[in-house]
Amino acid sequence: MEMCSLDARMEVDGHSGLASMRAMKEHTHRGSLLSRRFHLVLLHLAEQARRDLDAMASRPERAIHALRTRMKNVRALFLLVKSRIPKPARKAAAALAGRLKDAFSEQRDAHVIAALRAKFPSLDDSATGRKSAPPDNGAGKSAKADASSLIRKVSKLELHGLTWADVFDGYLRSYRAGRKAMKACERGQTAKAFHKWRQPVKEMFYQSQVLQPLDGMKQRRSAAERLSDRLGEMHDLHLLHATAKRSRAKDALKEIAKQQRALIPAIFRAAEKLFGERPREIERALDRCVKFHPLLVSQAVRQT
Repeated sequence: MEMCSLDARMEVDGHSGLASMRAMKEHTHRGSLLSRRFHLVLLHLAEQARRDLDAMASRPERAIHALRTRMKNVRALFLLVKSRIPKPARKAAAALAGRLKDAFSEQRDAHVIAALRAKFPSLDDSATGRKSAPPDNGAGKSAKADASSLIRKVSKLELHGLTWADVFDGYLRSYRAGRKAMKACERGQTAKAFHKWRQPVKEMFYQSQVLQPLDGMKQRRSAAERLSDRLGEMHDLHLLHATAKRSRAKDALKEIAKQQRALIPAIFRAAEKLFGERPREIERALDRCVKFHPLLVSQAVRQT
């Protein structure tokens, strides 16, 4: 049994047979397969962001959504490899990803409000106060420059010495941050608290997605997606509420507030499914998975 596990581990690292032990050690010294996998996923996301920008003219709404999604993914995965990236390089790359995520936030908000307006008959077009507009050329050029810079910076990352322990430490930090934000929402159900909670939940979604099929990741990915969707609905309603308040649309304000109140129980039901485990339990399960299921481990960290 031990020999089978050893062979499997060697296969995971791209080797087979006892004769490859020396080569495997040399390979580990140069950089682990885990490091290369994360590097490839991050580079793929950065390169896809550049393609999203190229598609902005023909499909702006879809391209903006894809760009924002990829940049949130990049920043979530940085948290898993944080300990192996020099702080200046990590901060510079994360700042670029953040700028790209927010580059077209005005258009995104306009799309959301336009879609929500149809659900509230008491809100007319003038009450929304916003009209969706295509991204201007200046913003597009700046975003393309940022995307090219991000590709260059990510391509230079080496992630030397990255281990599963590093990755799991980052994952559990996100999990604990999500539980902490949940408790803050339980104490005070404000727009700010719900919006702040969504960030670690989205991080859990992207991190669980890339770490599939490790133990529990599929279930946590699904639970994080459900909770993130509910929190996203709440954020969108807050956006619409602020717009309706400025225009003094009283009937719409009442209906929006009613939907917000109805959404809160659904949010906390979804949270129970995601945050019901203790961090220590998750850590033990992941350690066992890496130790006893190397073939499963070999399928994790792929392009998403």
